[in-house]
Amino acid sequence: MSPDVRRPIDRLLLFFALALMAVGMVWVFSASAFKNHSAATTFLVNQMVGGFVGIAIMLALTQTDLAVLRDNPRTLQVLYVVFLVLLGAVFAFPAINHAHRWIRFGRLSIQPSELFKPVSVLITSWWMIRHRDLWGKGSRESIPKLVALFAILLVPLALILREPDFGTTFLILFVALLVTFLGGAQRWIFAVAAPALGAVGFAFVWFEPYRRARVLSFLNPEADPLGKGHQALQSLIAVGNGGITGVGLGGSMQKLNYLPEAHTDFIYAVIAEEAGLIGSVLVLALFVGILWRGYRIAHRVRDSFLKLCAMGFTLLLVVQAFMNMSVVLSLAPNKGIPLPFISYGSSSLIASLASLGLLLAISKEASE
Repeated sequence: MSPDVRRPIDRLLLFFALALMAVGMVWVFSASAFKNHSAATTFLVNQMVGGFVGIAIMLALTQTDLAVLRDNPRTLQVLYVVFLVLLGAVFAFPAINHAHRWIRFGRLSIQPSELFKPVSVLITSWWMIRHRDLWGKGSRESIPKLVALFAILLVPLALILREPDFGTTFLILFVALLVTFLGGAQRWIFAVAAPALGAVGFAFVWFEPYRRARVLSFLNPEADPLGKGHQALQSLIAVGNGGITGVGLGGSMQKLNYLPEAHTDFIYAVIAEEAGLIGSVLVLALFVGILWRGYRIAHRVRDSFLKLCAMGFTLLLVVQAFMNMSVVLSLAPNKGIPLPFISYGSSSLIASLASLGLLLAISKEASE
C-alpha cells in the first residue's frame, strides 16, 4: 500500500496494550508498597520513566516503513552487530543475583537481551522472505539456509544463555521457530528439529544444578516448601486467596515477603490475589485482544515481509505473557520471564512497547 493511502494505526491494539501498562503501574506500586511508601514510590517513578521512554520509542517506530528493510537489510546488519557488542558488554559489569544481564550507567541500566527480542523477529522474518523461493523445493536447497539462520541467531542466544537467562533464550528461539514455520519452511523439518532441540534443552537443564532443581521443584514443590518449592507454593496461595473478586487493592498478604519477586516475575499472582479471578481473567483477555488484533493485522496486510513480522511481534508478546502466567499458576517451571507491559523493569517495558510500535506501523499497511 502506498504511503499516501496508509490507514491509521490499530487503535484497539493500542488500547489493549496501554490498558495493560496502566494495570502494571497500579500493581507495581501495590506489590512494592509493603517495603515502605518511599520504596514503592521509587519503583513506580522508575516504571513511569521507562513507560515514557518506551512510549516515545513506540511513537517513533509507528512512523517507520519496515518494508524498506526487505530491500535494504543494512540496518538489520548494523543492529545485529550493535547487539552482539551490548550482549557481550554485560559481562564487564558486576553480577546481580548471580547473573550478568544489565549494563549500568550510574542509576540507569539497560538489559540488552530484552531489547534484542524484537530485533530477532526482524532478522528471522527477513531471512525467511529473502529465501522464500527455496521453501517449496527439496531439502537439499532449503536446509542449509535454515541452518545458516539459526547459526546467525546462535551467537546472541549463546551470550544470553551465558548470562545466564534460559527463559529469554527459550522465548526467542521458540518464536523464531514459529516464524520459520509460518514463513513456509517444510513441515517435516520441525518433526526432526523438535526432538533434537528438546534433547539439547533437556541437557542444558539437567546438567545445570540450579535449572534441574527448578524442574524437580516444579514437579513436586511440596518436597521443599521452604526452599526450591517456596516460590511456586506461595504463588498458588496468592491465587487461591484471591477467590472470585479478590481481597482488594493493596490487601495482598503474599507480597509481604512471602512471595519473592512479587513486583516483577510474579506480579500476576498479586493481581490474582487482590483483583481475584475477575481481575486476572481481564488481564488475560487483554492479551487475547492483542493476539486477535495482531492476527487481524497479519491477515490483512499484503506484503509478505510485513505479514511475517506482524505474526512474529504478536507471538513475541503473547507467548511471553502465557509463559509468565503458566509459571505463576505452576503450569510450567520458573523461567524468570516478566509479564509484558506489567512486570517491573524498564528494559522489559521498553522492549514490549517497541514491539507494539512496530506492530502498529504494520497496521497502517493493512487493507480493509
